[in-house]
Amino acid sequence: MVVDTSALIAVLFEERHARWVASKLSENVGRLKMSTVNLAEALILIRDRQPELYGELETQILSSGIEFVAPDTQQARIASAARIEYPLNLGDCFAYALAVTENAAILTLDRDFTKTNIRCVIPKAPAKT
Repeated sequence: MVVDTSALIAVLFEERHARWVASKLSENVGRLKMSTVNLAEALILIRDRQPELYGELETQILSSGIEFVAPDTQQARIASAARIEYPLNLGDCFAYALAVTENAAILTLDRDFTKTNIRCVIPKAPAKT
């Protein structure tokens, strides 16, 4: 399972759906992967939002058991095509590319991934009232 930045940040900052994401991470221990592009994105967000916790949270991420995968040329090509075809930002394009090359689902809170052709593990949308 590929971990998107949105899922990781939700857990680290105890945002909405943090418990749900944490349970999905626990269920998939040993099978979690994340693009190093998304790792950089998460580290940037940590530095921006919680600079005083940066060292602690960086250590937590790096020791989490997630396998960090540097993108290769194939993933760069997939990411560039995804940027044109789908409503994804640059970081999301690399999460998408890793999911495609690994034939894996993506754990995310970002509903833009539901508009792609990959399987998403995402919480159900809240009921409309």
